[in-house]
Amino acid sequence: MTALLSPSTAHPTSAAHPADLSFELLGEVRGWRNGVELPLGAPRQRALLAVLLLRAGSPVGRDHLIDGIWGDTAVLDGANLVQAYVSKLRKLVEPDRAPRTAGGVLTRVGASYRLSIGPQQCDLGRFEQAVAEARELRSVGRPEAAERTLATALAAWPGPALTGVSGPLLDVERTRLVELRLAVVEEHTELALELGGHARLVPHLLVLTSEHPYRERLWALLMVALYRGSRQADALAAYQRARHTLMENLGLLPGPELRGIEEAILARRPDPFARLAPAAAAGEPGHAGAVAAPFGAGPETGRPHLTLVGPAPAATRGPWAESAARLAR
Repeated sequence: MTALLSPSTAHPTSAAHPADLSFELLGEVRGWRNGVELPLGAPRQRALLAVLLLRAGSPVGRDHLIDGIWGDTAVLDGANLVQAYVSKLRKLVEPDRAPRTAGGVLTRVGASYRLSIGPQQCDLGRFEQAVAEARELRSVGRPEAAERTLATALAAWPGPALTGVSGPLLDVERTRLVELRLAVVEEHTELALELGGHARLVPHLLVLTSEHPYRERLWALLMVALYRGSRQADALAAYQRARHTLMENLGLLPGPELRGIEEAILARRPDPFARLAPAAAAGEPGHAGAVAAPFGAGPETGRPHLTLVGPAPAATRGPWAESAARLAR
């Protein structure tokens, strides 16, 4: 079974990983050197680069690369193919390196390969740093700044991640990244709601609950947004839609968070939003909205590092960024 990649452990930019390189994973797999786009070659060569970028700063075993890119497909001379792809990529990222000298960016470590870049040199690294910054801002009582930071990060996510590459490992990572973005959309929506944006959030949440009907936290946010807009009946109707969807399709009752918000609305309590924190309820075993937490629980908030995203659009740029921009207005 292909193992899930761990988060990037890349170090800050230094002489070993020069700042003239930059990469994208949150859309097509692309790279630039000195502002000029790199011809990254065939899909499997791009796939190998994507795996190395996802583990930037850490050695990735040759056998792991073969298994992750080709899976169960029979491949002759897989080790030689990996070596050839690495050699071509090294020429792209280090064209000035003298022949037969050790590389500084893409290096061999025993039977492994390591790509050394800083987190700011890849769009995924920048996104992760922005999310961490927003959570820190929120933890010190600066929700407005946290909301703006998340809005900017989401607007910079161009489209479906890892477009144009495939392989068992990358398919797993693609699913993880969809979940990552969805949870951050969720977190951003919660912050915007906390700051009084319920009126502008309702249309956005109606779309999201339609696209992701089993994400109970989205239903919870919609119910609170409606209730705060003096739409108690609509909030209760949203609960009934969520309950019907879960029962009809999954045979599950809503979890304690949704039930608690319904009770608060029926009792006309002033702030059912309190029922939304912490988000850990969404991760209870068997809960219809449960999401794996790829980065573990956040030390500042105790929240799972989940993610929230809309469905993959046909284009790799535009619709997702527009969705985040609407929330930022």
